[in-house]
Amino acid sequence: MYNIDGYAAAANVTGAGVIPETDAKYKKIYTPADFMNAVTGIKGGTTKVMEIMNDLDLGYEEVGATVRAISTAFDTNYAPVLHPKLIVTGVSVITIDNFNGLTLFSKNGSTLRHTELNVKNGGNLIIRNLKFDEMWEWDEQTKGDYDKNDWDYITIGDTSSETNKIWIDHCTFYKTYDGIVDIKKGAGIVGKTNGITISWSQILPGDGSNGTFIGQMFDKLEGSRASYPMYNFLRNYFSKDEIIQVSTTVKKGHLIGALDLKEPSGYMVTLHHNYYKDLQDRMPRLRTGDVQVFNLFADSSTARITKEMVTKKLADNPALATAINAGTYHFGITSNGTISTEGGTIEVTNSLYVGVLTPLRNNQTDVTNPLYTGAIRAFGIQHELLSTDTSYMPVPNGSGYSALGYSWIVWSGDSASPNSSLGPREATPIVFSWHNGTPPTPKTLHSAAQLKTLLQTGSEPAGAGKLNMTTAQWLNANN
Repeated sequence: MYNIDGYAAAANVTGAGVIPETDAKYKKIYTPADFMNAVTGIKGGTTKVMEIMNDLDLGYEEVGATVRAISTAFDTNYAPVLHPKLIVTGVSVITIDNFNGLTLFSKNGSTLRHTELNVKNGGNLIIRNLKFDEMWEWDEQTKGDYDKNDWDYITIGDTSSETNKIWIDHCTFYKTYDGIVDIKKGAGIVGKTNGITISWSQILPGDGSNGTFIGQMFDKLEGSRASYPMYNFLRNYFSKDEIIQVSTTVKKGHLIGALDLKEPSGYMVTLHHNYYKDLQDRMPRLRTGDVQVFNLFADSSTARITKEMVTKKLADNPALATAINAGTYHFGITSNGTISTEGGTIEVTNSLYVGVLTPLRNNQTDVTNPLYTGAIRAFGIQHELLSTDTSYMPVPNGSGYSALGYSWIVWSGDSASPNSSLGPREATPIVFSWHNGTPPTPKTLHSAAQLKTLLQTGSEPAGAGKLNMTTAQWLNANN
């Protein structure tokens, strides 16, 4: 069930393959210096496997000058301006390039903190069983738009040079400032075998409780409210805990294609058996190319209830509503799911959307311009919403139930079913057509009704540190 699947399987992604731990090309990573020394050997082929043995703090400042000098692949990222911990640690970007058969993994689900992996100019890469954390701060500079620090945990193909054949599996990504995994131009070159699969992975919200990474940020804001105009304004209407409740949701998931109307159509991406908790948007957002989604569990139930809280605050406080609606400050919950734009093509199969107001969208820029419209369809979907969301779910076909103190209703079916609650409703649909041939048939496909247990609470759910496998099993894409 955990073998490679989707477009990456069709592209025959193997990573380094199964090589013995005694091989000189097998690097065990205990320290930031070990990490960077291993990275220097990627281009020449002297590093093929990087096994992360323990958690690593890889911020630009915290690693020290000696580590920074090891390789030009290690560089500074956008500098933190507010988070007290990140100001000390810094944020780095580590370039993984010129690879041809590379596996980066952990047997124990170790965490990489304060860094972005910039993957480009190479092919045949596997990243498995890793956690990524602590790359977020409160945004006063763009007034809550989160449009300054371009911190993504993984960026793939961030050049026009070919970057292809990548499998990201059983990873856990916590809330970050910008996106989680973004896939850009180099991974979409037409005529290339561009298979990318992200599977059995989690995107999780942050923890804002006392003493946590996010909690430290809000302690600083509370300690000097007058210094932070947006936060201070919001505190007139929201408690600290309510602001944390909104802020710990995850703003963006996956962007495929970075530039408006300028992307190639060669993207071939599969997302399957992934669990997204309180993710507001981009499951994924596609600009042209082909995306196959199956067995997605998007659980935005808490985010939906949080959105209800914000809506009531706006209704009760005209000054707050004016500031938010006019764009003076950006604060609230977006509730989008899977989005196809600019001629892109997405098919979603056997997936579960909970609390997502608009699971499918076909335009997010200009609904009057068909150039910005994509094709999207879905089969075997279960959609759960609050019983008050009748404009989004006009005809429930499942029984209501109580959860989180609210009444929920259920609709199930396909995007073309009568009274579908899924969408798209933003723009006139365009003809559904694949750009790069029909996607591969899934090897393992579950029903939508199975996903809550399978991906969230089962004995081997999605995410890092959940499976007990041998080194050979982690290295082998097809056990």
